[in-house]
Amino acid sequence: MNEVHMEEVGLINRLGEMVLQAIDGALDPEQISHLLAEWVEHTRAHFEGENRLMESYAFPPYPVHKAEHAEVLTRIESVQDQWLREQGLQQLADYIFVEWRAWFDQHVKSMDMVTAQFLSQVM
Repeated sequence: MNEVHMEEVGLINRLGEMVLQAIDGALDPEQISHLLAEWVEHTRAHFEGENRLMESYAFPPYPVHKAEHAEVLTRIESVQDQWLREQGLQQLADYIFVEWRAWFDQHVKSMDMVTAQFLSQVM
């Protein structure tokens, strides 16, 4: 799980840097779309992998954890759709630097920590 989280953070950091460069006029906003799509696909695969592990080892709070993954993935896809329609740099920056970061920190420290502890005992 940690490796996947590090990849996720690497992608979001690169995406955030690109957004800031575009806000400063140093980058064509079109370049953001490709990395945003890569991040969405990585997140989808990340959540699917975690969901499979939790389900296969009968992790008791699996339904709650899976539901949060679904909710966040829906939100990320919505952010991507909005970006593709409007290319709103400030809206994307707000999501990356405020909403997503706060969610990710809380999720890793709570749900993912408990999941990792459980899996380390049963695997």
